Amino acid sequence: MQYNEKELIEMSQRGNSEAFGRIYDRHVKTIYDFIFYKTRHRETAEDITSQTFFKALKNISSVDADRSILSWLYKIAHNSVLDHYRTTRHQDDIDDCYDLSDDTDVVGELDNAEEVERVKKYLHALTPLERDIVIMRVWQELSYKEIADIIGKTEANSKMIFSRTLKKLRTLMPLAMMLLYIFHTYYGA
Repeated sequence: MQYNEKELIEMSQRGNSEAFGRIYDRHVKTIYDFIFYKTRHRETAEDITSQTFFKALKNISSVDADRSILSWLYKIAHNSVLDHYRTTRHQDDIDDCYDLSDDTDVVGELDNAEEVERVKKYLHALTPLERDIVIMRVWQELSYKEIADIIGKTEANSKMIFSRTLKKLRTLMPLAMMLLYIFHTYYGA
């Protein structure tokens, strides 16, 4: 039986673990992608994603069933990433950086990596807030309302920041828009 999000939240609040499992199934990839973008480390992203959903399960009773659970999960994920960086030093292990499987197209990956590096350069020219809004709107296809809930601003302010950011990208870096599309197409992050 298909349940809408509000029903799943209410069922989870009454202790129905299967309902929370459905919430998890619906949103785990989106939350993982968000965390991976922030950490760029697979195992760390997996750990923080697990922590995020554990915290969500523990605090499900505090969720307003009439609001988007996704924005609530984003807030938990965002805070969990901040906690991670506060409590650990970020060190990259060379073994984790080159986690290639046998069927990897190394030449294709190198071409893609060059494009990704160009996109990263453009994204780093943005403020962290602008960058987060672009990522959430373009790649994660969140509504302005969801973005506003996550960043703690109004929906109108979120739209304005996104619009100004796109204008900034178009005027300062005309190729950036094409590169954002390429990045989205190849990596869907």
